[in-house]
Amino acid sequence: MRKFLIPLAALGGAALVALPLTAQPREEQALRGGAEAVRQAAPMLDRSTDAALDLDIGPLLDALHPYSPRGRRMTLRELGRRDDPDFDRKLRASLYRGTARAAATLDAMATAAPSIRRSLREMEAAIAGAMVEAQRPLPPAAYGPPPGVYEDGPPPPPPSDDELPLPPDDEDDDGAPW
Repeated sequence: MRKFLIPLAALGGAALVALPLTAQPREEQALRGGAEAVRQAAPMLDRSTDAALDLDIGPLLDALHPYSPRGRRMTLRELGRRDDPDFDRKLRASLYRGTARAAATLDAMATAAPSIRRSLREMEAAIAGAMVEAQRPLPPAAYGPPPGVYEDGPPPPPPSDDELPLPPDDEDDDGAPW
């Protein structure tokens, strides 16, 4: 169900940014209406799933296993019950719990829409200000070291490899470097 909720939340957030100011209350009403539609769809999903579980998959199993006996009759429900005797109850609970979570997500998005929209507009303004600042040329003094860093003159050059001290030799390995 998380695979369903994450894109749903992303889509709702994108819709909040894309809509003009006059459409914002309608968008929040649409989210709440969508939540109610999801709640009302739960029994329809339950009935549709129930009908799909009675689908005979025997011919499909015969095609997948050509060397097994032919003419099997097996439904998706029987396949699910074979591994879990409580399959029907768990599936029904999962359907209703999933639709309730999706509806709650849509309700929460509708509630949070004004603050999300405000935060996104503030972020947009901050990024636009940073872009203007980044395009402004720097003064020539900005390309050197800060004032007062090298009061005694420029820093000494880094030591060459010949001047670096050797690590201590813990074992007698006849001078091998490793």
